[in-house]
Amino acid sequence: MMNFLTRLSVRNRWLTLILTTLVILASILAIGNMKMELIPDIEFPIISVVTVYPGAPPALVADEITVPVESAIAEAGDFKEITSTSSRNVSFIMVQYDFGTDMDEVASEISQSLAGLTLPTGAQPPQFFPMSMDIMPLVALSLAGDISTVELRGIAISQVVPRLEAVEGVYAVEVIGGEEQVIIALDIGRMNQAGISPSQVAGALGAYQYSSLDEIENTPLAMSQLTVKDIAGVALGPALGTAITNTNGQPSVSIVVTKDPEANMVEVANAVVAEAESIKEILGNNVELITVLDQSDFIERAIGDLYREAIIGAILAVVAIFLFLLAFRASLVTAISIPLSVLIGFLAMWLWGITINLLTLTAMALAVGRVVDDAIVVLEVIYRHLKRGEGFKEAAINGAREVATPITSATIATVVVFIPLALVGGMVGELFLPFALTVIFALLASLLVALTVVPALSGFISPKEIKKEAEAESRGTWYQRAYKPVLKWALGHRAITLLITAALVTGSFALLPIIGTSFLPTTSEKMVMVEIEMPLGTDLETTAEMAGQVERVIADSLSWKIYETTVGTSTAFGGFSPMGGGGGSNSAFIMVILQSDADLETEAALLQGLVQPLEGEGKITVSAGMEGGMPGMSSSSLVITITGQDSQSVAGAADEIITALEDISGLADIESDVIRAIPQPQIQLDPVSVMEHGLDLGELNMELGLLMTGAPVSQLNLNGDVYEVFMAPPMQQVGSLEQLREMRIGLTDTVALSDIAAVSFELESTQIHRADQKPAVQITAAITEKDVGAVNLEVEDRINALSLAPGVGISMGGVFEDMTEGFGQMGIAIIVAIFIAYLVLVVTFRSFLNPFIIMFSLPVATIGALLGLLITGHTLGISALMGLLMLVGIVLTNAIVLIALVDQLRRKGLSAYDALIEGGNIRLRPILMTMTATSFAMFPLALGFGEGTVIAAELATVVIGGLFTSTLLTLVVVPVIYSLFDGLRRRVARG
Repeated sequence: MMNFLTRLSVRNRWLTLILTTLVILASILAIGNMKMELIPDIEFPIISVVTVYPGAPPALVADEITVPVESAIAEAGDFKEITSTSSRNVSFIMVQYDFGTDMDEVASEISQSLAGLTLPTGAQPPQFFPMSMDIMPLVALSLAGDISTVELRGIAISQVVPRLEAVEGVYAVEVIGGEEQVIIALDIGRMNQAGISPSQVAGALGAYQYSSLDEIENTPLAMSQLTVKDIAGVALGPALGTAITNTNGQPSVSIVVTKDPEANMVEVANAVVAEAESIKEILGNNVELITVLDQSDFIERAIGDLYREAIIGAILAVVAIFLFLLAFRASLVTAISIPLSVLIGFLAMWLWGITINLLTLTAMALAVGRVVDDAIVVLEVIYRHLKRGEGFKEAAINGAREVATPITSATIATVVVFIPLALVGGMVGELFLPFALTVIFALLASLLVALTVVPALSGFISPKEIKKEAEAESRGTWYQRAYKPVLKWALGHRAITLLITAALVTGSFALLPIIGTSFLPTTSEKMVMVEIEMPLGTDLETTAEMAGQVERVIADSLSWKIYETTVGTSTAFGGFSPMGGGGGSNSAFIMVILQSDADLETEAALLQGLVQPLEGEGKITVSAGMEGGMPGMSSSSLVITITGQDSQSVAGAADEIITALEDISGLADIESDVIRAIPQPQIQLDPVSVMEHGLDLGELNMELGLLMTGAPVSQLNLNGDVYEVFMAPPMQQVGSLEQLREMRIGLTDTVALSDIAAVSFELESTQIHRADQKPAVQITAAITEKDVGAVNLEVEDRINALSLAPGVGISMGGVFEDMTEGFGQMGIAIIVAIFIAYLVLVVTFRSFLNPFIIMFSLPVATIGALLGLLITGHTLGISALMGLLMLVGIVLTNAIVLIALVDQLRRKGLSAYDALIEGGNIRLRPILMTMTATSFAMFPLALGFGEGTVIAAELATVVIGGLFTSTLLTLVVVPVIYSLFDGLRRRVARG
């Protein structure tokens, strides 16, 4: 079949060139229509379930909402993990399934299971939120200025949002911040003295519509000579439960844009940013629209880096070919295979629906080094036939026929090593399957080009170049003259050769503890994240003051481009701020985007040192970069989940583990979410006393909800703007048990709470965590060492040495779980790949022995692979393991073409020794050419200078190092193994 294609292309050269031109044009059009994004499209098998239960404390939420909902979810189908957090008013449950699970079916089953669940009166129906990359902000803008945040919000909603929503591909535009309301903060002491209940104040306020704060303050209270200002503070300020945002030190509101799932990330982001630029022209001078985050900016820079390195690599590969051939036209013919194979590969990606992203483009950039191999072998053999005096067509057809089988076998062996990735589940499979398909498309394209286009173009090689090469070959090249005595010595000292090789392979594995292990390198903007956590109960204004102090340090000391602060809780993304997360009034997040020439680690360390003196009772955490918040994307976070039968044993185990981990040098910011408790008013109504006072129990329960959560009571129309008048939760204003006892309740006739209820202050958990339907505590830490695996092992050893309470379970998550799962999957994939490659060679050679001999080229590849990681300072991570998987196919190529020629020479009557010497001498140049060209092509990627080459650097280092040692040792070790088995075959044949 392959020889038929060669004959067809050579005999119809112009048709071949026309078809090639059409394919190039189709490929260019396909590239223009391909989506560009950060990582491949991934459907995360995660569903979050949120249930709101207004007024309910955490313990009640856990018992009446979380536990029954968890049970219903568990009955719906197989799940991997269930975790939950019960807070005041809300239950948040996250359910994780195995990758590949039909999430639509899961959602349907959960809906059916929950439909039969009876929740307490007042609880809202559970809501589902699937986890997706599309919920993350595509573009985040900030509208800042020297006017009020309410005015900024009005401008954003009226002038910015409608225009951004009209951009094609935009899914939603949300404004965060600038929400204000009138807060009524009751003075419980004065109210008790006057005998007034919160519900009476709410009733009085609800009777009016207001046009000024003075009107609210002067509202008369029924049954009293007092007004609202006598028993409460009235102020217009940030709405409760919302966030305060600042940008570059100025008050601001955030505008967050998300895209349609099917839209092109880069195109939509660019269109949004362009529209934002045009919007700036209509805004006043006192308002500034700032682009805080633009995902396309990082993606375009990273992809641009990969394009650049791939082009440089291709040029270096051509230079390497020219250095061996010293023939311009011949080098040019070979070089054509690189862009042509890549273009066809992109066309196949487009047809398959694969997007351009960091991983697929990394795969294509790496493939540049391999796609030239087949063309080199084909051209080199055609070159030799031309030097023998054969005509162009004869040389092209005969030469291609000579190597068609071995290069097809080698390419298929390289391609099939990626098949196991289709069977590997989890994040590794989701991320690297598109990577593998990209390499496969490029390699198959390179084989097609080598057997069709290269032979057709070989007629353009100058006769002068052939004559000059023939004269040079009669003398032999310097590397041939150096290689032959080495091979002869190795064949004469086989035992010593194999012992040296075995020692080198064994020694390379001894480097593993020094090299260390990790998961995936972190890729992100030059961004510093600051988390501020004040003591529980701290109000929004106090937290904002602390954030302001940190902002001033940032402004004065860092090489910043933009910094944005979010204080309090945002309603975006299920309660998380776009950049840093979400929290209560006691938390703040500051995102600092640095200048492009700033050193990320240095700036983060500088800021950490400068903010430490500011901490006081609060805690300030500085981290370099922002790891993806999606599961499986962590590269340096440790997560330990502790479960047990009761909260006390779990909390005790958490304390023991934290103590055991504190002195591990590679860990920082060790924290636990041990249930924090704060004194909270507790009210237990006495039904008998309620009846004696003539009160309605149902109405009293509703009043208690008002006491616990507060409520909107009226509206203020101020200068055309409408504000909600909100009574802050009265229970938050209670300062003592005596105040609580004397607190009045009732709408008409009021009574003291102590007359109808047992009241007290008791420690109440602010949150209740559960994992796998048991009480749980989570410990988190940042791993600061490059050797993540060593830190994880030490953590595991420390935990195993503890004598924890019976029934306490420990599970390691975060990067530890990712590494355990990922390394196991990649290890299996490599083993299966070797077996599949062997089967391909068995079919090709119609022998079990020759493929077995060829497989000896694999272990020697580990020498250079591990040595390369050691020299460059990289650790052994998933990217390096992917490089080892690629090596399985790549390093077999040289051994295949060598043994195939040796067998041909044996069939012509040469002895094994002579065939090995002759075959090695003939195949030396193409083998060295492919090794050099591949290494040169990958060298720019291995340097890892660009933002987009972080993942590629580790992978390319492994391939270059492994290819180097496997090539040099294959030229010696494989012939020695062949000769040993040939002797064994002869002895067996003699009986």
